[in-house]
Amino acid sequence: SSRFWQLMALGGAADADGDWLDAWEEQRLGSDPANADSDGDGTPDGKDFAYLAGPTVYSPAGLGIPASGPHAGKLVRYNKEGAAVAVRVFGVNYYDGFLRYIKDGNDHSFVAGFQYLKEHNIPVARVMIGGFWPADWNLYFNNKTEYYRRLDDFVEQAEKNGIGLIPVLFWHIATVGDVVQDAVEAGFITPDANAAATATAYDFVPPNPLNVDKDGAPTYDEYRKALARPTSGTCALITYVTEEVVNRYKGSPAIWSWEFSNELNLSVDLPDPKPNRPTVLVQQKMNLARDDSSVPPYQSEDDLKRADVQAAKEHFAATVRALDPWRFISSGDSRQRPAAYNNWQTQTWGLSTRAQLAQVLPIDNPAGYGTVSIHFYANEETYFPASDPPVVTLNFESGTNPGSELPDYKNFLNFYMGGSAAISKILFVGEWGAKGNGTTQAEKDTFHSLMQALIDEEVQLSLLWTFDNRNTQQTTQWWVNPGTAKEYQLTNSDPNLWDLEQVNKTYGKW
Repeated sequence: SSRFWQLMALGGAADADGDWLDAWEEQRLGSDPANADSDGDGTPDGKDFAYLAGPTVYSPAGLGIPASGPHAGKLVRYNKEGAAVAVRVFGVNYYDGFLRYIKDGNDHSFVAGFQYLKEHNIPVARVMIGGFWPADWNLYFNNKTEYYRRLDDFVEQAEKNGIGLIPVLFWHIATVGDVVQDAVEAGFITPDANAAATATAYDFVPPNPLNVDKDGAPTYDEYRKALARPTSGTCALITYVTEEVVNRYKGSPAIWSWEFSNELNLSVDLPDPKPNRPTVLVQQKMNLARDDSSVPPYQSEDDLKRADVQAAKEHFAATVRALDPWRFISSGDSRQRPAAYNNWQTQTWGLSTRAQLAQVLPIDNPAGYGTVSIHFYANEETYFPASDPPVVTLNFESGTNPGSELPDYKNFLNFYMGGSAAISKILFVGEWGAKGNGTTQAEKDTFHSLMQALIDEEVQLSLLWTFDNRNTQQTTQWWVNPGTAKEYQLTNSDPNLWDLEQVNKTYGKW
């Protein structure tokens, strides 16, 4: 009679250290059978081996920008044959995909989300991997093992579905300063008045005297201005988290790039920064005492200048690049405000010319960043008043006489494509989208025109806002969720209306 034989490796003891390799495999690979992480990189030995044994598409993993060769200056990913491909990708923001899992360890809804993206040919998602508010960082500071178990699971599910991730490490920058005390209590960073002369990157010089919380108690928590002080607790925490995350996931095929924060450039050089200062929010653990609104502009420790965030951005990029020599790094910034140049130079709201705004781009996207990051919406704004005509980015249904002044999305993107190339960087549209409930023709016209501008200007990487969003603190008019009226932006049957599935099948390369 027919027989079927099964091969098995003999002589291997059990997986004593829980790294997914048995003793025989550990001996063959040269790893330590009694140590789950033999090389101390934060990743189990079995996973290290799986990455090394993966297809050449992952070597190097993620998107980078070659300095030479036929694709010099382009965003490139390596295909399964090991050849460089200049990518062209239309992806999504998956804002709260992991945040839901941080808050509820039983919420595996992201698995279905990744499966949906795979099914509809949408290959990449930008995702917040830390908390937004200090309260969202509780798991990290109180049970880091569980935090990384969940993040490992999230990244592995992306790997299984072939979905790329663009993790944003410090989405809400005010939160970083407001959890310095938590980081000290957890033993992650150490206050040291002589830290400037010490050897470790995780020591910091605390304010003297210490800041106080809402109850008047001394705290190591810091204001946003601490971003500009290299020896601050804020910078020490940025170093600590960045090194930990990048070391842990730099071998993952899912990681396409690394991003610092979200729209920091919209918080700087404001003529009246008072409304933009963080406030005490007890429920969210924003407990640092904040300056009263009577504090004059630029005299508050929360009033940011471009030089402050430029220093922090450079610090983040240098930390990442020391560990990951390939993947591109993004600031996470939005498009500049129409008055950005005059905000910067004279602290006024005078609109910028094209030449003036071009001077802001290298400041907002400094050394170490191969991209110019913008977020691109129909924002009811007018740019370049000296142009004839000026560039208008309004929504199709906006204005008292909508037909008299049509939006000019292509011209707006053309400025950023040219401005990025002039400073030898790639334009990365990290967010874009059309607001509405999914039922109006004006919304669909806006969406279609925004998408057509991205196509016409040959933007290599753009990400729709926002996929499978369930965050009740954000307006549902931006939720592009499967099963809702706004799903047409992901997939639809109308040949005259773009969607992400259709545009990736038509133009996508990765």
